[in-house]
Amino acid sequence: MTQRPESPRLRINARLVKEKDRARARELRLLLLYGALIVIPLLAYVWQRVDFIRRSYQVEALRKERQMLQEANRQLVVERSHLRAPDRIERVARQQLGLVDPFPDDVRRVRVIDGRIDDFRSQAAAPSPDEGARASVAAVTGILPRSETGERR
Repeated sequence: MTQRPESPRLRINARLVKEKDRARARELRLLLLYGALIVIPLLAYVWQRVDFIRRSYQVEALRKERQMLQEANRQLVVERSHLRAPDRIERVARQQLGLVDPFPDDVRRVRVIDGRIDDFRSQAAAPSPDEGARASVAAVTGILPRSETGERR
């Protein structure tokens, strides 16, 4: 293929620079400005709605969790009151731990004065360590442990 020489007229036109149409550029800028003025608030509204819905789901999840925790708390309060019932404690002490009521002469009355325990009994007769342990159990529970033979000590 042979190339045709370009006509001189095309060369002259190649040097021409098209002048910018200022009116059309102004219209384009106004169109972009009006579009931005419409789109930006619309995007803000959509973002706000999406955020509101997301927060609503979070609040609902927290309400359900709170309701579950309140129900669990109610069940624990009922269980605690059952476990702390004096009749149940006495039954467990007698059946499982083998404790019995103390003899009247085994009961030791004490008082606390300035953080120290003061015994009402005579100070001359010091109790043995075994008697002290039985007295402390009796003071706490009101019940004495049985001996190996099943008799009260």
